[in-house]
Amino acid sequence: MTAQRKPKRDENAGQKDKTEQFITNAETIDQMIAPVKLKKMPVAPRFKADFRVAIDSMTARRDTARNAIISYWCSKGVESK
Repeated sequence: MTAQRKPKRDENAGQKDKTEQFITNAETIDQMIAPVKLKKMPVAPRFKADFRVAIDSMTARRDTARNAIISYWCSKGVESK
């Protein structure tokens, strides 16, 4: 059996310094994690005929889609809560 040299104690000292520097310069967790995009889910609301006509006339005046107007109203209602 051959004699082996005793390993040096601080072989990874330089690596530890680099690791500590990386950690201290790292961004916060919130900046590192990309925001998750939630998938939209289809919903089928039912409106009375006269209310739907009112929605359609508003979409015509604003030159937008009916779905966009309804989504906007719903988001504003949830945000105001």
